[in-house]
Amino acid sequence: MKPGLRINRFQVDGFGHFRGYSGTPGPGLTLLYGPNEAGKSTLLAFLRGVLFGFEKRGQPERYEPEGALFGGELWLETASGPLVVRRHGGKRASEGALTVHDPEGQLLPETLLHQALAGVPRELFFEVFAFRLDELASFHRLAQQRGVSEELFAAGMQGARRLPEAVERLRKDAEALYAPRGQKPELNRVMKDLEEVQQALREAGDRPALYFSTRDQLAERIAEGHALEVARKHTEHELDHASRLESALSDLTGLARDRAELATLPVLDTFPPGAETRLEDVLQRRKTYRAQQAQLHERLAPIEEARERLAAPWPVRERAESLRTALATYSGHSEQLRSLPARRASLTSRRRQLEQSLGELGLAVDAGGLLALDLGARARGELESLAGRLDAADTALAQAESEQARTREERARLETTLGRVQAELTALPETRPAQVRQRQAAVGRMRAVRGDLERLAEQRLEQRRQMDGVRAPTDAVPLRSLVPMSWVVSAALVALGFAALAAWIAGPSVGVLCAVGGLLLVGLLLLVRHRVETARKASLEAQAARHRWRQQEEERFRSAQAAMSAREELLQRELLNASGAAGLSPGASLSDLAAQESLLAEQLTQAERRELLVREEDTLRTAWDAAVRDDQRVEEARLRASQREEVLREEWMAFLVARRFPEALSAASALTLWLDAAALRQRLLDLRTDEEEFTVAEAACDAVTTRLLQEARAAGMPPGQAETVAARVSVALEEVRSRAADQRHLDGQRGELLAEKARLDQLALDEDQAWEALLTEGGCQDEATFRRRAVQARRYAELAARVREHVQRVQALTGLGENAAHEEVHAAGGETGLKEQLATLRERHKAEGERHKAVLTEQGSLKTQLSQWENDDRVSRLRIQEETLRAKAAELATRYAADRLTLALLGRARRRFEEEQQPRVIQLASELFSELTAGRYRRVFIPAGDARELRVSDGAREWSAEQLSRGTREQLFLAFRLAVIRDFGETRGALPLITDDVLVNFDPERARGAVRLFAKLAEAHQVIAFTCHPWLRELFEAEGAHVLELPGATKSPREGAQPLRVVSSG
Repeated sequence: MKPGLRINRFQVDGFGHFRGYSGTPGPGLTLLYGPNEAGKSTLLAFLRGVLFGFEKRGQPERYEPEGALFGGELWLETASGPLVVRRHGGKRASEGALTVHDPEGQLLPETLLHQALAGVPRELFFEVFAFRLDELASFHRLAQQRGVSEELFAAGMQGARRLPEAVERLRKDAEALYAPRGQKPELNRVMKDLEEVQQALREAGDRPALYFSTRDQLAERIAEGHALEVARKHTEHELDHASRLESALSDLTGLARDRAELATLPVLDTFPPGAETRLEDVLQRRKTYRAQQAQLHERLAPIEEARERLAAPWPVRERAESLRTALATYSGHSEQLRSLPARRASLTSRRRQLEQSLGELGLAVDAGGLLALDLGARARGELESLAGRLDAADTALAQAESEQARTREERARLETTLGRVQAELTALPETRPAQVRQRQAAVGRMRAVRGDLERLAEQRLEQRRQMDGVRAPTDAVPLRSLVPMSWVVSAALVALGFAALAAWIAGPSVGVLCAVGGLLLVGLLLLVRHRVETARKASLEAQAARHRWRQQEEERFRSAQAAMSAREELLQRELLNASGAAGLSPGASLSDLAAQESLLAEQLTQAERRELLVREEDTLRTAWDAAVRDDQRVEEARLRASQREEVLREEWMAFLVARRFPEALSAASALTLWLDAAALRQRLLDLRTDEEEFTVAEAACDAVTTRLLQEARAAGMPPGQAETVAARVSVALEEVRSRAADQRHLDGQRGELLAEKARLDQLALDEDQAWEALLTEGGCQDEATFRRRAVQARRYAELAARVREHVQRVQALTGLGENAAHEEVHAAGGETGLKEQLATLRERHKAEGERHKAVLTEQGSLKTQLSQWENDDRVSRLRIQEETLRAKAAELATRYAADRLTLALLGRARRRFEEEQQPRVIQLASELFSELTAGRYRRVFIPAGDARELRVSDGAREWSAEQLSRGTREQLFLAFRLAVIRDFGETRGALPLITDDVLVNFDPERARGAVRLFAKLAEAHQVIAFTCHPWLRELFEAEGAHVLELPGATKSPREGAQPLRVVSSG
């Protein structure tokens, strides 16, 4: 059994309802057990998808989760070493992104996975190695798939691995050359091109006659074109003249009408232009100016009244500056005035609080004594320094005690760990890892040498087949000449004899002719003999060269055989040495090698563990010695810290007694008491300063209040409280400012209105003068007469402009004056006659133009045709192309015939093989099916013919698969698949078998037999089965299966990743 592939572990990152699931199948028989909807089919689809790619989007077996990671990875054990295969779904490729790496994470080529699968295609793996119940139940689909059928046939021929590839390649080559109804194959395209070339040759016809006939037609068309060109120019001239007259008809009619109306109006050339508009503008402006003058008068009256009211006398206004100064001074001290009572009460309260705090401080001094105490920075520095040293001594003592406890705990821990390591060392064998690795290397060399021996045997077999081909007999070449020279001499003598006989009977001339004819025949015979002799000599030389080449090949074969024998002897010696080093016999089987490797791997693990524990024991002993020394050092440090603390404590008590502080105070309490006393002394000093400031502020506020009251009395305001008087003064001053602002605003408005009134008066006067000037310019005395003459002047100007425009247009269109144009129209019969003449000319011009265009087109076509015929070598090129295509078609037809003949011969050879000898797969299937059915059926076979149909026999009768019951038919198909797997493992490599509930239709006895076959197959192949039936689980457990239990299908995805639970293990 050749080494193949085994699944050591799978990890599902996201597939179906699985998130983060993992499992570890056993190397032999493994059962994954779970209820319905637990995910058995999902896991089967996951294993197939990671190995060969996920299903296309939209397929139900894709199992792509929504909005989550899609994919996972497999840990594989292969002949080339362990592999980790990872495949995750992406947006581009539906089959997912594949990565292959080793367990250390180093990327490997994807071809290693293809090699590990022994080149098995996706369809064959899904139908034979990893299948469900519905796939097991149909052998017809398995047999009808061309690729799968030929793979099975090749597997049964033991070594014809490349037969499906060769048949498929020949079929593709033949289809690429020719298809009966196709267009893209090469021979179809060549035949189509050849047909088109032959059609073009037929269409070419008789060129000389066509050439001269075409030249005559061209001359006729040239003459006709010249005549048409002259007639067309004459018609164009007449048509242009008539068109100009027609376009001027409307202008001539309008000109006569406008001249008649213009004669009815007076001459108004001097009337001012736009007079009516100017009149309306002047009248509108006069009306606007007069209305604005009336509005200005109404706005000036209230302004004058307000100015007189504000000019009345007021006492506050005369003393406004002194009042403003006194009020500003009072306002600057207002906040201080309002805060005086509160400040007085605050100072009294602060003094009471300070006296109370002094009593609570606990010092036997009053306020004056406290102020007399020396609580400066120097004394405080001495206190803090002494307190800091005392705290540092206490901290050092505490740290020393803590360090002592830690070192003792570490010493105890190290002693416990050292005891555990020594106990584990006693339980492990005394073996060095280097010795175990040497034995592992020897086992590896045995595998490599045995592989080399197998390859050497295959090479030797291939060399023998090549030598048999070299020694195959060839066609014999005749040694003697096929046409001897004597035949030529005899023929010459016979010809001369007939010539002499003819000269004697018919005369000399006939004899000479007969002699010449005879000599020609003899010359032809000599030419034939020369060619035959040349061909025979070439064949003899080729036969001699082939003989020399055969001798060289035989010599090379003997050299290669000698080298292979020497190589085989060296490999045998190396195998003997490696087996001696590995402790095995040279003929040990692969299972013995695998068992030895497992044993050596376990021994290597134990040896490495012992070596690690020895190093760990040395490290722990070193650490324990260091812990003992640390314990002694820490004890000495603790004693020194204790002595230092006692000395500082005595110095602290002496310091407190010298400064009348309580002796029992701690360093922190003494420092706090010192700080509180210093803060209280500073607060007493601040209180004294605030009382002095309050007295000064109170005197200043009294002076400011007195001045404000005096100024208010002088301004005639009633007496009252200071704040009330200040408010009255503020209101009065605000009113003074308001009246002054109003006065300034009214003066500004009055000046603006007076200036506007003067401007409007001047504008009204200007408009009156413009009105009088406009009437004088129009020669009118009143407005009504002016408006009537303005309307007549506007109509007169319009008619004059239209007359000039009509005259200019008639001259531009016809090139004639007004009178000449009228005469031409009258000569043509008026407007109606002119239009009829114009229609006739247009039709004639159109017909002549179309005919001239057709003649020119025909001339161009004839000239192009003549030019092509004069310069065209198309016929000769078509002949060359025809011969080329004929030769290519003949070559492609020969290749196509050879490919089809080869396919037919291969098919005949396959049918003959099936008729004469059933493949080994069928023999294995017979044995397995007999064991599954407890001997009920003895033989399985495939009848001769193209139909891939399995039939069974019990020795007396035959049945087809359709005639069997469903359970028996499924057992037949299972036996066939197991036979293919066993034969595949022996010839190409052992691949795992993965099934999903394929035994549910078996009765208990045959199901037990199937599980027993699975267990036998698991000795060389990994077998993974899925089921939800407890009775099948019991059968698998009875055969020592490794059982993994799947969680229920109702598990919430939020529960997170849960690995498969191992229930039992064989």
